[in-house]
Amino acid sequence: MIGRRSAMLGGAIAAAALAAPALAQSPDLDRLREELMALEKGSWGFMRDKNYDGMKSFLADDALLIFSDGSRYNKRQTLELMKDFALVGDVAIEPSYAVRMLSPDVAALLYRATYTSGILGARPQTVMVQASSIYARRNGKWWSVLYQEALIK
Repeated sequence: MIGRRSAMLGGAIAAAALAAPALAQSPDLDRLREELMALEKGSWGFMRDKNYDGMKSFLADDALLIFSDGSRYNKRQTLELMKDFALVGDVAIEPSYAVRMLSPDVAALLYRATYTSGILGARPQTVMVQASSIYARRNGKWWSVLYQEALIK
């Protein structure tokens, strides 16, 4: 029984390993990866520039953002936060970002970023994070529905 499970598990892992390079080579997946990263970089610019309209058209109405300190914001709260949020300079995003399709209309964008920010006049702090953004395609448009980051130590 254990041998059969091990063989099945080994087969599944081997199949996944063989499928991964094929997915990595897909022009459609590469194009989506670049499209979603362009949206993501744009959202960082919206925060930095306090572009409320841009952020409003980027976040889905049911969006949730969870930052590395554990704070959680819905769309309305995020737009309010922008008044007091200071993103200093540019965000450095490592070029090894990836996209994973969860369904035909849901994708996860995974990347590492370094940024400097502060809230309410507090001294800005620089953090390096592992970020995950989930996008949902609704009526042909990709919307940000979940952003979550974890500190990299």
